This record gives sequence, C-alpha cells and structure tokens, in this order.
Amino acid sequence: MALFKLVVAVMVVAWSVGAEARGRSCSDTKHLSFYLQQEIGLNELIMVAAARPPVNGTATGFGMQMVYEFIMTQTEDPNSAVMGYVRGTALAVNNTAAATVFVVNNVVHMDFNGVQGTLSQQGEGVFTDSSWEFSIVGGTGAFRMARGYSVGKPISGTRTPSGRFHVVTYYDAYYSIC
Repeated sequence: MALFKLVVAVMVVAWSVGAEARGRSCSDTKHLSFYLQQEIGLNELIMVAAARPPVNGTATGFGMQMVYEFIMTQTEDPNSAVMGYVRGTALAVNNTAAATVFVVNNVVHMDFNGVQGTLSQQGEGVFTDSSWEFSIVGGTGAFRMARGYSVGKPISGTRTPSGRFHVVTYYDAYYSIC
C-alpha cells in the first residue's frame, strides 16, 4: 500500500510539473543571421562512401555521409569576425530524386558578443536550390529550449589558390525560447 501511495504521489508531481511547463509561454521571436565558410576537402570530409553511384540529375551517390565544421562569420568576408562554428553531419538520401538531397543534423555553436550556446538544427537540404529550411529543435546556454527555423541560401562559390572550392552560405535563424 505504501508503494502505491508513493507511485500516486510521484505521478501527481510529474503531472503538475508537466502542466506548468505546458502553460509556459514562449519568448518573442528572435533573429540571428550568419555566414558559413565552407572549404570542400578541408573542413568538409567524406566519412562514409556512397552505397550506390549517383543517379541521373544528382551529384552524390546514395548513402554518402559527410562530417564538417564550418566557420561561422558575421559577414560574407571569410576574414570578418568569427561568431562560432557549425558542426554536423549530412547523409545523401537521393535514391530517386532529381537533385542531390541531404538529411542534415547541425549544431550551431555560438560564442560572440557575450552570447554563448548552441542551436540544434535538422532537416533536409537540396543545396542546389535557391534556399532551404531547417528546423531548430533545441539548444543550450543562451538558446536553451529554442524552437524555430532557419533558412539558408548560397552566396558564392570560388576556387582557392590551393585549388579547393570555397562556398559561402547565408542563414537567417528565427527562434523563440519555450
């Protein structure tokens, strides 16, 4: 009987805490913008080779997995202020698609102007499109309990003196703390 009363008490407390959390309101929508500096072969590397060669209309074979760490800057210029890093993985899932499609899992690590924390992003990206959208599904530090979305778009792609391909992408992230 004592065990039953303990279980009921724990359930009541758990329900109360859950009800309080559900009634909590979110902060106003906040905006964060940043640029990613990507250099293929330097800070973006293939972890797992493709399981199948590319199909027509795609550039990457199905199942290829990449790991990366992109520098996050305040402006398009790679020499501008570093705001943090975006670290993550991307998995090519273009089994029948007419474009190269990736499932992406990013951690946006920010340490800039006194703001520290991470935003967790996930979604599907077709990086040849004019833009793509990822969901923001959480965070740490200044971004704890963040919810929202980010929209990325390509800005430029150029060859470096070393022959690598340098890509700059721009992101607008919109989130609330819930």
